[in-house]
Amino acid sequence: MIAGIDIGGTKTHLAVQTRGGVVREQVVETTEWRTRRDALADSRALLELLWALSAGQPDAVAIGAHGCDTDTDCLNLQALISGQMAGTVLVLNDSELLLPASAKRSGISLIAGTGSIAVSRGVDRKMMAAGGWGWFLGDEGSASGLVRDAARAVRARLDQSEVLDPLGVMLIEALGVGGPVDIGRALGDLGSAARIGSLAHLVFEAADAGSELAESVVVRGGEALANLVEQLVGRGAIGSDVVAAGGVISSQIRLFNAFEEALARRVPTAAATLLSKPPVFGALHLARELAAGHRPPRLPLPHSAGRQELHNNGRVT
Repeated sequence: MIAGIDIGGTKTHLAVQTRGGVVREQVVETTEWRTRRDALADSRALLELLWALSAGQPDAVAIGAHGCDTDTDCLNLQALISGQMAGTVLVLNDSELLLPASAKRSGISLIAGTGSIAVSRGVDRKMMAAGGWGWFLGDEGSASGLVRDAARAVRARLDQSEVLDPLGVMLIEALGVGGPVDIGRALGDLGSAARIGSLAHLVFEAADAGSELAESVVVRGGEALANLVEQLVGRGAIGSDVVAAGGVISSQIRLFNAFEEALARRVPTAAATLLSKPPVFGALHLARELAAGHRPPRLPLPHSAGRQELHNNGRVT
C-alpha cells in the first residue's frame, strides 16, 4: 500500500492506493488538524487521518506541504512523520507535486491558490523558490493577492477622483461596509489569507461585467506569476516545462491565459501546462517510485524507519 498527501493552505487531500490498485481519497479542511503551534501534535493528527483512511501502514508516503518553503522545513516534517511509522517518507513543498502529477520529471511548479509560489530544484537536489511570502508581503497572482491588489486599485482610482467602478461596488457589497474607505479595515478584519482569498471570484466577475480595473488586476496577477518563473530560470532552474495549479488559476481561465501570455514574453523557451488532475496524484506517483526503490535524482532523499537515507549518485546505498 502507498499513500500521497497534498497539504494545501485551505484543504488537505489524502489518497491511498492498495496493492490491488484501488484508490481511496479524503479531503478535509487543513485547519481541522494543523494548528502550526505544535509540529509534533500536527504530524500525529495528520497520521491519524491517514491511518483511518488506509486501515494499515503504507509502505511509502509522499507529502506535498504548504508552508514547507525551505529544505529545512521539509526535512523537519519528514523526520517527524518518519519517526512515527515504519515505511519510507518523502516531504516536499506542495507545489512540487505538480510535475510528477503531469508526468514530467523536471521543470518548474507554480501554485496560485490561497497563496502563490514557484518552486524548482537543481542538480544539487536543493529547493529553489520564488514567492510564497504571504498575502501581507506578496503572493501576487494568488486568490488573496488578487483581492488585496483589487482593493489597492480601487483606492488608487478614488484618489484620482474617478468614479467607483463595478469592482469597487462588488467589494463594498461583499464586505458589507458603508463605503470604500472601510475596505482596508474590513479586509484586515477577515484575518487570514484563506478568508480574504474567498473573495477572489469578485475580481473575475467584475472583469466579466466589463470592469477594465478588474481586468488590469488579473493581467498584473498573470505578469507577477510569470515573474516568479523568470526568477527561477535566472537562478538555474532545470527544464522548460512549467506546470501550474491551485484553486484560483485552475478555476479561472482568465488568470491562466494572462500568465501564459506573460510567460511567452518573459521566458520564450518555457511551455506552460495547467494541471488537469488533483496534485495528490503526483504524491501517489512519487510514493510508488519510493516503494519500488527508485529515488528521483532531482529530489531530496527520503527517510526510512526514522533515518534519512544516504546516496551515491542518486541511488540508495
